[in-house]
Parts: sequence; structure tokens; C-alpha cells
Amino acid sequence: MTGSGFSTRESDQITLAVPHSTASRRTLWGRDELLDELLAVVRDEGHKQDAGAVHVIQGLGGVGKTSVAVSVAHRLQRETDQVWWIGAQDASRFTGGLTALARQLGVPDEEIAVGRLADQLWRRLSALEEPWLLVVDNADDARLLDGPGRLALGTGLVRPHRSPRGLVLVTSRDGQPGTWGDHAVLHRLTPLGDGHGADVLLDLAGPTAGSREEAAELARRLGGLPLALNTVGRYLAAVGQRPARFRDAGETATFAEFRASLDDGGAFPHPGTATALAGIWRMSLDLLTERGHRCVRPLLEVLANFADAPVPLILADPAVLGEDEAFEGVGGAEIWAALQALAGLGLVDLAAANGVDTVALHPLVRDAHGSPGRYALNVRLLGEAAESDETGQPEDVERWPLWSALTPHAVHALAFEDDSDDDRLFLETCWVTNLVAGSLRAQGQLSQARKLLEELVSRQGGTLGEDHSDALTCRHNLASVLHLQGHHDRARTIYEDILATQLSTHGETHPGTLTIRHNLASVLHDQGHLDQARTIYEDMLTNRLSIHGESHPDTVAARHELARVLHNQGDLDQARTIYEDILTTQLSTHGETHPNALTIRHNLARVLYNQGHHDLAAAEMAAILSVRRRVIGPEHPYTLDTQAWLDIINAARGEP
Repeated sequence: MTGSGFSTRESDQITLAVPHSTASRRTLWGRDELLDELLAVVRDEGHKQDAGAVHVIQGLGGVGKTSVAVSVAHRLQRETDQVWWIGAQDASRFTGGLTALARQLGVPDEEIAVGRLADQLWRRLSALEEPWLLVVDNADDARLLDGPGRLALGTGLVRPHRSPRGLVLVTSRDGQPGTWGDHAVLHRLTPLGDGHGADVLLDLAGPTAGSREEAAELARRLGGLPLALNTVGRYLAAVGQRPARFRDAGETATFAEFRASLDDGGAFPHPGTATALAGIWRMSLDLLTERGHRCVRPLLEVLANFADAPVPLILADPAVLGEDEAFEGVGGAEIWAALQALAGLGLVDLAAANGVDTVALHPLVRDAHGSPGRYALNVRLLGEAAESDETGQPEDVERWPLWSALTPHAVHALAFEDDSDDDRLFLETCWVTNLVAGSLRAQGQLSQARKLLEELVSRQGGTLGEDHSDALTCRHNLASVLHLQGHHDRARTIYEDILATQLSTHGETHPGTLTIRHNLASVLHDQGHLDQARTIYEDMLTNRLSIHGESHPDTVAARHELARVLHNQGDLDQARTIYEDILTTQLSTHGETHPNALTIRHNLARVLYNQGHHDLAAAEMAAILSVRRRVIGPEHPYTLDTQAWLDIINAARGEP
């Protein structure tokens, strides 16, 4: 053995030839910009900013890193014969390749024998004036590239050079900048978009497998992962070439059939694809485990068990995870390090969406790592997030982005069929989903809130019974949404039904009873039953004042609804007096941007309009509109309602 760890005779058996593959013969869809950028480093095209740097193509396993390197190599082979390829899957293969290259470049065996392989090799490469390319492929464990020095410091077995037309190209799943150092240029290779994904499928399977639209839908379901696209495309081509009578049961021949099979069973009809992907990701996780990230597997399973949407990092709560035996002894720092390590290998993406820090999984990674056994843990994570200070209340405007990010995961948990018959988990799932529906309602997304609440009511009625307290709460919230949508009759029926149950269980003065009566009276008001609604509000106001006092939110709400009735009955002066009084209380308590303050101001402006104070009413509506546009957005129903009333008032002022 030599000092390099590889014998001269063994190095003679190492080939440095570029592998031939379908990537070298077909169009490499969606990678033109990167190919041009890399080829420009070698070609004589003026000043090159990254000359001498180590270029690293990084990304998820199966994203096509090696295919890009092969394409670069084959294109350059038309211009130079100095193109070398070294595999870095293991130390023996990598060191043997370096030794073979050093001998080709004329490094004497005695220099290699005394351990000067790297220094002599890079001195020779730096001295080359003609174009050359060195590819180091599959360097997923970048520690192999250190040697006696440090890769990140530029002293490793792979290092920067001084050749004017040389390119060092490394492919790796490791995308952490600290691994490669300041002298490296990282090229993040992402999955293909639907259009280029469709190109790959059509290129391989041909038009007989379906339309371009169907190919794009399948590409989206495969997450644009080139390995999956190529394997599926070849599979469909092979099946399509056989007459239908010679196809086995379960074989799919079209894009639409393949996508439907994935959606139905979550597994690849062609087992070779699943095996290849599982093997790639298993090796990635093995590598991270070897590096000391002991919780990467269970953490990936937890993330994969959430919905196919970015997962807010609040759902990776170390305190809740630490209660599970798979995370025993694992703290927040270790979980964060594991997330960064997973992101470094492309298995997840860490990003901020609408100000919310999230972690996103490739859909095929999610398919491969989801575990129904994690359902209970995921529900606990959702529950803890829903009642955290960070999440606040569903009505808090500044927290809406976080509630929106939680929404798909609550819906996903509700749809999950749990075989454990654990009512506690079901109740917690329903509780979180109900809060999410409340946020949708507050954001003005009434159709989505209604759909979710109807599903909740149906599930709870069949599991808990309609008179269960949680079921009554959801029915109450459903009636509220129906009321806002204008379905007054249905909302009134639900309120009256709930009220009867509430009275028989808790009596007339119970807070829950009073709340239901309040909302029932609001429906009666909107149905035109003004006298009936006024009687209820006057009675409720007496109760609220005696229980809570004048400044309590429930008392203010009762006075507000009474003012609405008085307004519609034509008692404008009394309605205005009440609005102005409660507005003063609201502004001193919550400020001018609070939703309740804006609602009171809106209704006060309408009274001013009916009293003939058109200029004053217009100024007030314009001010409210400005705040609502800024706070809840221009498309919120409340904003649109204010805009409509401003138009009406301006029309009365002669400004149609």
C-alpha cells in the first residue's frame, strides 16, 4: 500500500471516464441556465467571477445532480479531452480516482507514496492552460473530501485552483455552506416545474400516454423529481408498447391512470421507482444518523404525517416532541440541528411564507415517510400550537398568517381515520379544527369556514352525540357562519334548537345561554322581527349589566345590537347616543383598529347618513375604509361592505 491509501496497481484499475447515460442523449429539460453558467467557467468568455472556485451541485436525492454533471461533461468532451470523472461514494473509490488522475498528470509515484498526493495533484491542475473538467460525483459524505486537510478551509483533497479554464464540479446532497467553505459556489438544484416535468414524461412515454395537461398533473403529483419522472416515463412507455391483452392487472398505461393510482394508494404501481427512491433517502438518513443527528428519522415521520403543505415550525415544538419515546432526551437545539441537516440534504426546505417560518417536504418524501402511528403525536402538536401565546386568538388580525398555515394540517388531522377509539384525541382534533374555522370566519373566508364546520358537526354528531358540549359549540359556530352568509332561516333553526338544550341543562342566566339568545336575536333582527329582537336585547342587557357591568365586552355587544334594532325602527337619536357611548368605551379599551371599534364606527356612520349628515358620514366611512383595507385587506367582506356604503353616501352627496 502507498501513503495515499491506494496501491499503484489498484489505481490502474480505476477508470476516469465519464459515464454514458440517457442524460447524455436526451434533452435535459429545465436545466439550460445552469448548464450555460457552468460551461462558461471553462470557455474563453472574458472575465469569470467564480474562476478557480469549487462548484457544488446540491439537492435532494433523485433531483438530477449527476445528470447535470454528465451533460456538462459530454458537452465539454467535444472541446477538450481533459475531462475526468471520479466517484466519491466511498473512500476507496474516491482516493483511488485521485491517485489515478495524479498519475495521468505525471505526478511521480514516489510523491504519491510520501503522502503528497493532493498538493501535487492540484499544483498540476492549476498549471493547465487548456480547458479541463474534474467531476467528483456523489460526494454526499463530504468528510471524505477532507483528507489530511480541511475541505472548508481550501486544504482538502478537493480544493480551489488557479487554472484560467478549469472547472471543479462536485455533486452532493449536502448543501450546508459551512461544509464547503467560502471558496465554493453552491448551485441548488430544485425539482422541475409542471411544464418541464410534463416535457420529461412526454419525451419518454410519448403522446399515447395522455395529453400535456395530464402529464403536467402527474408531474406535479411526482413533485417534479427527475428520478421519479424518468422512471415513471420509461415504465409507461414499456407498458404502452404492449397490446392491452398482455397487460397484467394493476398496470397503468396513461398519465391519468398512474396519478389516480398514486392518489388512491399512495404507492407506486411500479415497485422499482419506490425501491430506488426509498434507497436514496435511506442512505441520506443513514448519513445524518452517522453524523450524530439521532432524531432525523422520527422527525421526518412526524413532518410527513402532516398535510401536503408547508408545516409551521410551531408544530415542531421540542417540549411536545420530548414527551414521545422516539425523542427521549432530545432538546430544542438538537431538533433544530436535525431540521437544518435535513434541509442540507434537500429532504426538507426551511423557508418563511407570509412571515411564518415553515418546513416543507417534497411530496414523494412525504409519501415515503408518513406513519399512521404518529397520529396522536401530531394531534398533540396541533393542540399545543393552537393554545400557545404565539398563535393568540383566531380573531387576532396579526396572527392570521399563522392560523392560515395551521389550517390545512387541522383539516388533514380531522380527515384521518384513527383506529384507536381514543375519544381524547378526537376531541382535541375537533377543538383545534373549530378554532381554525373561527379564524377562517374572522378572515371573511365564510365558505371554507362553513364547509369545515359542517364536516365537524357531522363527525361529532356521529361520535359524541348532538347534545355533547363540544358538538353544541360547533353547531353554534356553524349557525354564526350561516347567519353571516345570509342563510337566516337555517341559522335561526340551529340557534333555537341549541337554546332549548342549553336552557334545559344550564338555565336562563348561564353565560352560554345568554350568548345563544344574543345571536338568535341578531338573526330575528335581520329577518325583520324587530320588536321580538328588541325585547330579547333589552332583557339581555339587564342581565349583562347586573352580571358584568357597563364596560364588559358582552354588555357592550348587547348595547350595540340594541342600537341596531333602534336604528332600524327609526329611533335614530337613541341609536346614535348608544353608538357614541359604546364607541368611547371600545376605543379606550382596545384602540381604533380593533374589529369591534370599526364595526361600531361603521354603524354610527350609517346613522349619521340617515340623519342627513352626509358629509360627516362620508368622512367617517372613508376613514373606516382606509383602516379596514390596511388591517384586514381590500377583499374582506367587511371592507367591501364599507366600500359599498361609502358609494351610497357619496351618491347621495351628488358624487355617484
